[in-house]
Amino acid sequence: MTLPRFIIYYHLFGLGVACAAVALSTLYGEASILSPHFWLLFVAVFVLTLVAYILSDLGIRKGGELSVYSLLGALFIKLFACLAIVAVLIIKYPENKMLTALNFFSLYFLFTVFEVTCLLRNLRDQNQM
Repeated sequence: MTLPRFIIYYHLFGLGVACAAVALSTLYGEASILSPHFWLLFVAVFVLTLVAYILSDLGIRKGGELSVYSLLGALFIKLFACLAIVAVLIIKYPENKMLTALNFFSLYFLFTVFEVTCLLRNLRDQNQM
């Protein structure tokens, strides 16, 4: 998968996740499903996942041992940057700790699954050549 193709699919996936969040929020309007900082978390995870994918993709294209280091490094940096953002939000706004944490982990899981799936497709394409 080429990088421009990934970016198109990734933005469509992000749009789908955002639409699902809005739909759940309106469907369960009385119950609090989204934390007050959901959109901040969404943008942070969205951008960090995009950066991590680009770094990983560049490493895969270079090949060799660098590809493994770039994959692990990008995922590691993304994880700790996201956790730092969530930790700051939870410490600064302690009223909805559990909801903020659940929103973060659901977003992180969804975007990471999409990223890893696309990276695996890239690795599979390289092995077939």
